[in-house]
Amino acid sequence: MSLFRHGVASGDPLTDRVVIWTRLTVEPPDSPPIPVAWLMARDSDLRDVVASGVGEASAAADHTVKVDVAGLEAGTRYWYRFEAQGERSQLGRTKTLPGAPLESVRFAQCSCSKFNAGFLNAYARIADRDDLDFVLHLGDYIYEAAQRPPASQTPGADIGRPFDPEHECVTLDDYRRRYAQYHADPDAQRMHRSHPIVGTVDDHELADGAWREGSNEHRTERDGPWETRKAAAFQARWEWTAARPPKPDDPSRVFRSVPLGDLAELFLIDTRSRRDQPARGEAAADPARSQLGAEQREWLLKGLRTSTAPWLLLGNGSVFSPLWREGFPQTVVPALLKLKLIHEDGMGFDPDQWEGYPAERAAIVEAMAQRPGEVVVFSGDIHAAMASEVSADPQGDHYPVAVELVTTSLTSQNLDDKMGWAPRTESLAIERELIGLWPHVQWCDLDSHGYIVVEVQRDRLTAQWWAVDEVLHRTEGEHRTAAYCVERGRPKLIDVMEELA
Repeated sequence: MSLFRHGVASGDPLTDRVVIWTRLTVEPPDSPPIPVAWLMARDSDLRDVVASGVGEASAAADHTVKVDVAGLEAGTRYWYRFEAQGERSQLGRTKTLPGAPLESVRFAQCSCSKFNAGFLNAYARIADRDDLDFVLHLGDYIYEAAQRPPASQTPGADIGRPFDPEHECVTLDDYRRRYAQYHADPDAQRMHRSHPIVGTVDDHELADGAWREGSNEHRTERDGPWETRKAAAFQARWEWTAARPPKPDDPSRVFRSVPLGDLAELFLIDTRSRRDQPARGEAAADPARSQLGAEQREWLLKGLRTSTAPWLLLGNGSVFSPLWREGFPQTVVPALLKLKLIHEDGMGFDPDQWEGYPAERAAIVEAMAQRPGEVVVFSGDIHAAMASEVSADPQGDHYPVAVELVTTSLTSQNLDDKMGWAPRTESLAIERELIGLWPHVQWCDLDSHGYIVVEVQRDRLTAQWWAVDEVLHRTEGEHRTAAYCVERGRPKLIDVMEELA
């Protein structure tokens, strides 16, 4: 059994540093700490070494090892490796963020990797790319769900990829085992050893429908105190990701901003662990209700109003643009219900998304309006791809101030999966009808699995949606499904699919 069976990873790059990660598989699990040597070089032969040292794999951190390697050069590719007890890890490749002056930055955007729903072909395609500065992961990196979930959740596919453990993750050991399963996947390993990750969380890193004091499926009498479970989930996340805690004395804090040279500022937010419980009607309209929590809301609004970067990028775990409208025809309602884009009774918005926090959303849109056409929202979570224009009231006085780019899922079930029909068949008519019903949504794809490639330039931001051929088998095929750009200062999506063909 290899010591390094969970591979290597890197993440949270800055212009002068990056975090590298690995994990040792040891028996017994409570073995004494093991020294782990590491080195980083400018070349893949590891001859031009720029940094080296010795870390420690201990049971207290589940034998994971993280090193924040400093003193590096901006916009530079590096290779790294670990060694312990005479065994060497896989070779990893990473990259520091480019510094100023900066003309462009390129990254992949992804979310929602449900292990038992499919193979991580999109991770492999991201790994194949040689044109990325980093990967922006918007959460649901793991799913905490049981192999046989309650009726409120979609079962996995029968493809021989059952969850480990098979029950829902509740304890620290449960979450550690689930992260270990993901890190043992060969496609996840390829992606991690090819590019650094910059990420935030969604609900499934914690529990389905998580909020500040609970979740949809959490039962205190069965699962114990929510605070204990949440602390275990965050501990496992910090152990198993190549991430730098924004506030080491507060493991629950994920939100932070990342400067991208003098070109953009990336704000990464947490829309789950600090929010009020989702609600409908008058309760949802209460101006005191928050999806961010007071500390994060104040930080975000201040950042949007004071940042001097040409572009403001918002890494967001739940869809920002409202999707509910009165009078949906019955031809589209079943699809909206299956994707949970409206409430389960079909009579209103899904309170789990930003629609459930209208006062706070309005405050953010107001801040965006001070920088029209300079804010781009990156979203995931809903297992559908969309290109939308952001306004205060899309169904009324639709006056766009920003754009939103929504990535489809990596593997989590989309409309065709849930309905049991062939991909890109019956969904097409529904998509066309929805585009006519949503004045702010320029394009949507309710079936495909994949990722987005984003390029930010001084006066233009371009997004290309890429879809893999399938997820029920390991395959290598992918194709571009859409491409849109926005010109800085003009919050209007422009279709550039033909331009890039």
